[in-house]
Amino acid sequence: MTNDQKKAAVIGWPISHSLSPVIHNHWMKTHGIEGHYDKVAVEPDNLAEALDRFREEGFSGFNVTVPHKETVMAHLDKIAPLARQMGAVNTVQIADDGTLTGFNTDGIGLVTNLKKSVPDWPHDKPVLILGAGGAARAAALGLLTENVPMVMITNRTREKAEAIARDIGRGRMTVVDWEDRSHAVSAAGLVVNTTVLGMKGQHPLEIDLMAAAKDTVVYDIVYQPLMTPLLRDAEALGLRTVTGLGMLVYQAAAAFKIWFGVEVDYDDALRAELEAQFQ
Repeated sequence: MTNDQKKAAVIGWPISHSLSPVIHNHWMKTHGIEGHYDKVAVEPDNLAEALDRFREEGFSGFNVTVPHKETVMAHLDKIAPLARQMGAVNTVQIADDGTLTGFNTDGIGLVTNLKKSVPDWPHDKPVLILGAGGAARAAALGLLTENVPMVMITNRTREKAEAIARDIGRGRMTVVDWEDRSHAVSAAGLVVNTTVLGMKGQHPLEIDLMAAAKDTVVYDIVYQPLMTPLLRDAEALGLRTVTGLGMLVYQAAAAFKIWFGVEVDYDDALRAELEAQFQ
């Protein structure tokens, strides 16, 4: 690869499962950007060393996934306000002088995917978020920005949900006991699973959707499998569903613009490439 070619990557541990190279390399090819996007396995103890290497090799930037989203922040020169509010970074831009700036595009990805998939989602009703990790925080911030009337959040460990409501709720978040999650469905226009429950190799998310209104949308950020048990249950009840794959794409689109200044979209060719990964 010559020096004038663009370089970017995603780091994590493990990282072999990542679909990010499929997405970014598609866009680079489509928009005539010479270069490559790779996935790089980085053990937690080697994080600083990896960042130094990216600087030295002239990378435009990199994406960050587990377990580095929080720990990478201590190694950055600048952190965008939204990423600081989320307490996590998923995108880092490397300036020509080597300055590292952290961003978080997860909330943008989640909301954009929702709007593209179900333009008429009931934004005038409360939202129910399941989970209280970084993805839940991103979801809550993104949806509060959309002016939903209330965000209900529930988690097995109530204290974690309370921390998110306290940090970002500003009076528009309420915590629901995990045991009451199925009851809370009746008030929600949107149900969002941000836990790993339902992911391949994990237990399914246990929640009863029978009380959901007919216009309720059920959104699962898990995308392996593409149709999780939660989404299958929702479809069986005639509810509209949103898979997590679009969130991955749209958070990547925001990162791509940060690095290369190019607006990209989820076109049919990319959709076909990604869906082929699940066959």
